[in-house]
Amino acid sequence: MFALSGLAFFERQNLIRELTAKSATLHRLASQRADQHDAHLTSLSAIFVAGGVERQDLLLDVAATITRFYPRIASVNVVPYDPSQTTIETQPGLSVQAREHVIELARRSSGALQIGQMPDLPDHYLLVKRTPNSDAAQHGLALVIDARALIATDDPFWAAPSTSLRLSTPDSQTVLVGQPQSEEAGFSKPLGSASQPLVFEASLAVGLPDLLPVGKVLSVIALVTALLLLSAFGLKQRARTRDAENRAKLSAQETRLAHASRVNAMGEMASGMAHELAQPLTAILSQAQAGRHLARRGDVERLGTVLDDTVSQAQRAANILDRLRRWSKPNRAPSEACSVHEAAQCVENLLALEAKKKGATITLSLHDNPLFIDADPVELEQVVFNLVRNALDASEGAKVTISAHVDGHSAILDVSDNGPGVAEHIKPRIFEPFVTGKPGGTGLGLALCQRLVEEMEGDIMLLDVSKQTTFRLSLPLSKKAVTL
Repeated sequence: MFALSGLAFFERQNLIRELTAKSATLHRLASQRADQHDAHLTSLSAIFVAGGVERQDLLLDVAATITRFYPRIASVNVVPYDPSQTTIETQPGLSVQAREHVIELARRSSGALQIGQMPDLPDHYLLVKRTPNSDAAQHGLALVIDARALIATDDPFWAAPSTSLRLSTPDSQTVLVGQPQSEEAGFSKPLGSASQPLVFEASLAVGLPDLLPVGKVLSVIALVTALLLLSAFGLKQRARTRDAENRAKLSAQETRLAHASRVNAMGEMASGMAHELAQPLTAILSQAQAGRHLARRGDVERLGTVLDDTVSQAQRAANILDRLRRWSKPNRAPSEACSVHEAAQCVENLLALEAKKKGATITLSLHDNPLFIDADPVELEQVVFNLVRNALDASEGAKVTISAHVDGHSAILDVSDNGPGVAEHIKPRIFEPFVTGKPGGTGLGLALCQRLVEEMEGDIMLLDVSKQTTFRLSLPLSKKAVTL
């Protein structure tokens, strides 16, 4: 009897440990999936604000890619507060009741994402963001998410009839999916997502057959001592097998998450591109104002130059939008041999007026011979533009230096300034999206720079050893052109 009691206790503890471990793994996976929704909404909102209803094709292209790679996102919808305006949605669309609920959630928002149950679609919920994210918002941007797919797993542990899963709203008043069968052994924890702290619960109904398997009971009765020895050996083998299986599953899971991260990069790039559109538009405005002044003075010769620059910046904005579309497709445009010197000189020309207004200076210290790398010239220009723009914003009267030299088979380009430097607490995370030390900054500029430099097979870093604030680009010299 003592042996049977010990066996039952051991089996129960083993099942509880397994439930806890499996639940923790699935909880982490569901939390990561929920966090991805934030990035999707941010990128989609940025695209909609930049393009509006007139360029809804941009939004729908990215939305189609997101729903293809993330089938748990059933649809993407932009619902206007004014019912007479156009609703943008992917299939299947929303019912009238669901649209009203989206508007209600968007109006309720003070900046944070809102969660709501789908009124006519079981096991689904709404994740709503107002757009633009201010009191002037006129639209609600909504993802319809399949809650069952959010906690879906191919682990056979959860296929057993004695296990059950449930996902409910943070107040535990509304059950989105599932219904635990027993509270005897359970796991309960909110998802690790600031915007979707849904309560994840798992339980295991431990029955007598689980505690006292017939074969083991007969073996205990027949030969207790032998059973103990064999059980010890069997448990060790079982632990090794389970450990091997877990390692294999984690490896497969890491592969899937790596793929998801690459697709997420598309969302980050979309946000960054929308952010970057402000650059050529600002230049166009400045040049248009200068052109109007020259036209009044009758300076036709200089007016032609200003108009040429305006056309160039308009084409630059078009190129940025075109690159946004290419990022939502499987392939990107091929790189070409482009000049590091020309990129630096172009950025100096673009920011010359802004530097003059701020009492700042931009100095070029370039290699004696031209340096070429394999990249998209506009992307290289964007990276240098962002770094120099940040340096100008760092302090009044900033002294910014763009220098270039060769180190082995790499072109080295440094952007330095004499500003106050980067705060210590954000240095380790300086290239992460939405991390910024600039008041009112978006935190997308440096993340975009890192993404573009990686596509050029190069590196970007913040140098700690420099007395000045210095960002360094290290880019492979071109294989398509020879430096002289």
